[in-house]
Amino acid sequence: MNVTIDVKVLALAVIAIALVVLIIYLIQLVRRLMVTLERTNNILEDVEVMTDIASKRSQDVDEIIGNVTESVESITDAIKGNQNIFSAVSAIIKAAAAVKNAATKDQKDDDK
Repeated sequence: MNVTIDVKVLALAVIAIALVVLIIYLIQLVRRLMVTLERTNNILEDVEVMTDIASKRSQDVDEIIGNVTESVESITDAIKGNQNIFSAVSAIIKAAAAVKNAATKDQKDDDK
C-alpha cells in the first residue's frame, strides 16, 4: 500500500495548521490585553484622584508659606523699627489662622 502526498498539498496543510495555531494565540493575546487595559484604566483613575488631592494640598501649603513669610517680614520690620507692633501681631494671627484652617480642612477631608 503506497500513499503519495504532493509537496504542494503538504505545504498548504502545514500553513493551514500554522494559521489555526496563530489565531488561537492571537485570541489569547487579545483576552489578556483587555484585562490589562481595564487595570490600566483603574490605575489612571486613581492617579487622577491622587493628583487632584496633591494639587489641593500644595495650594494650601503655598498659602500657609505665604502667610508665614509675611509674618516673618513683619517681625523683622518691627525689630528694625520700620513698622508698628500691632501690624506685626496681626500678621502672626493671620498666619496662625491659615494653619488652623488648613488643619480643619484636612480633618474634614479625612472624614469624607
